[in-house]
Amino acid sequence: MSRPEPTIVGKVDASPTKRFFIAVLIKDIDLIDAIVELVDNSVDGAKAASQDSSLAQFRIEVDFDAEGFSISDNASGISIYDAENYAFRFGRAFDAPSVPGSVGEFGVGMKRALFKLGREFEVESSTTSEQFLVAVDVESWQADGDEAKDWHFPMLEKGENPDPTSTGTTIRVKRLYPYALEELSNPTTTTRLITILRQAHEEALGSGLEIIVNKYPLQARATTLLSSGSIQPISYTEELEIDGKPVKVSLIAGIGERALADSGWYVYCNGRQIERAEQSERTGWQTAVIEGEKRTPKAHWQYARFRGYLFFESRYPDVLPWNTTKTGLDVEAPAYRRVRVEMNVAMREVLKFLNELDEEGKEGSISTAISSASHTVLGNITPSRTFVFTAAQVPPSPAPKEVPISFKCDPVRYEEVREALGASSRRQVGEMLFEYYRAAEGLDG
Repeated sequence: MSRPEPTIVGKVDASPTKRFFIAVLIKDIDLIDAIVELVDNSVDGAKAASQDSSLAQFRIEVDFDAEGFSISDNASGISIYDAENYAFRFGRAFDAPSVPGSVGEFGVGMKRALFKLGREFEVESSTTSEQFLVAVDVESWQADGDEAKDWHFPMLEKGENPDPTSTGTTIRVKRLYPYALEELSNPTTTTRLITILRQAHEEALGSGLEIIVNKYPLQARATTLLSSGSIQPISYTEELEIDGKPVKVSLIAGIGERALADSGWYVYCNGRQIERAEQSERTGWQTAVIEGEKRTPKAHWQYARFRGYLFFESRYPDVLPWNTTKTGLDVEAPAYRRVRVEMNVAMREVLKFLNELDEEGKEGSISTAISSASHTVLGNITPSRTFVFTAAQVPPSPAPKEVPISFKCDPVRYEEVREALGASSRRQVGEMLFEYYRAAEGLDG
């Protein structure tokens, strides 16, 4: 017997409170990671404004001290329409415009960072034709109420841009929270942020983007693997389709310098590094079956040369395998699950080579090949579906050359010795005397 359709007789309020929403939003993100998300947005702005693959004309500046925090860029800015309808929404609206190949995807990065940092913030942006200023006192905004109409941020200024050559976005945060003030006042925070940004945006820096942290410009560092005529890393690209959306995946695996802290898998989504030197079960260590009951070993010193790289690229960021903070893999994402087996195969081949290196010792052909290999930028590695090592043919050692021995003596004494030895020539006399001495001194063993 079917139940009748229920009749709606009223509604209950299930909307979140601002205080609770903010607490949940910022709870699980590190302060440095929140700042990196703001840089992500500026990188997306530079990519959107670029006419080609070069980002050399764009600059991002991050500054912070006890007085506050700021980040500014000279990209194309945010339009008033996008600001009023999309940029400040909590979560990305279905009809929100997107930048193909962007890093920002979930629509929470900027707001999460601003709420994480301080009690007051303002966002000022200029396009070639217009500009606006949004300013928020967080405590006053929370106190305004939790009705839907009260979730808007106040726009204090908007209008034409009097200088079309000056575009970009500037964010300022004041009245920092005590924990943010303490961390941003620590000199090591600058060093840590520089390191993370250099790694996270290695590709953008390599394309010419300028990122400056507290007046310190970041330098691009090319990623390399060892290769030669004897050693060929794995390097190939394939196209996947996830929910009807194309995803390009590049897998590169091989060996580098011996450094355990740098060994493991590196994963990038649209140029943004989300995993660095990952050595856990999440990337196949100590889990994947290799032969019979054998399993991929735990990362340790013997595998300190292993390097694996995964690059996911798509016009549709929602199908990429990253978490919402872009600090790690979403291991359940279909795009990642599709390449797990290939990762394990690649890792097996490289680890087999490293096992052979360990068994051979320091003087064998593998060590010789490694020492003579050169650092090759990932983009210049010759495509290959397998890891190839070809031992060099070592020519046989030439026979040692004989050493001539000569001396002069009295002819009378020479004849006495020659007759005593029964030798027929001066050469034979010399050879017999040499062997006689070796035997007398026990040099024949």
